[in-house]
Amino acid sequence: MSDKNLLLFGITGIIAIMILSYVLFPGVRRLANENTSELNTADQTTTSGKVLTTENQEMVKETPDYSENISYPKIINMPEADVQERVNQAIADFILGPVADFEEQVMSEDIFEDFQDYLQIQYLVTLLNESLVSISFSESQNFGGAHPNNYTTNFNYDIAGGEKFELKDIFKKEVDYQGIISGICREKLLAQFGEDEALGLWINEGTEPKAGNFENFGLTGGSLVIYFNPYEVGPYAMGIQTVEITFAEIEQYLDTEGLLKDLI
Repeated sequence: MSDKNLLLFGITGIIAIMILSYVLFPGVRRLANENTSELNTADQTTTSGKVLTTENQEMVKETPDYSENISYPKIINMPEADVQERVNQAIADFILGPVADFEEQVMSEDIFEDFQDYLQIQYLVTLLNESLVSISFSESQNFGGAHPNNYTTNFNYDIAGGEKFELKDIFKKEVDYQGIISGICREKLLAQFGEDEALGLWINEGTEPKAGNFENFGLTGGSLVIYFNPYEVGPYAMGIQTVEITFAEIEQYLDTEGLLKDLI
């Protein structure tokens, strides 16, 4: 086979893999189709009578070597302007982290000729009230590989306390929350995928009750959602997996007088 035919064969293979990953990986489709303004259904009337909602903010950057297309929310109509400014600054700071990481990696790697690296970030506001905000960010980046890197990160913020909160903060202090979440996530994932022995082993490892396995989480008005990025509980083709746990399922373990007092 000639060098030209080998090159054409290689390019065709890469394109085929990328198309297959798009079909198999829901995260890619979500990034391509997501309309953030339509998906933000967590609007709520405040004590001042205004509707607490968000406006879409965009950061777009184009260079010969890479492009960035970033969307993130700006909260509006909060009763206190200084509180609103603080929350919005926290959201902006959160999104600037992956942007800086992406640009640093671009600068440190070899540039693929005829390929423009890219970073895309879109979002879904899953919870927004005067006390809490929870935002799921879908991120996709590619540095010329066979397929993009797709993953989810979550911003969870205690508006009243003025700081981000962790999973442990919604549970009673004496509760083994990692053990509880581990058991529920493992059971639900195995029920969905457990017939495959190799995949079952992957799920068991990814849901072990240890630090880091469940810190990628978000809240809705009635549930806790745990996110597992590719390779955490299965191969790339499985995509991003989520396990939704209603508050009713774990109410006995939750601190109902703390962050979740207005939701339970």
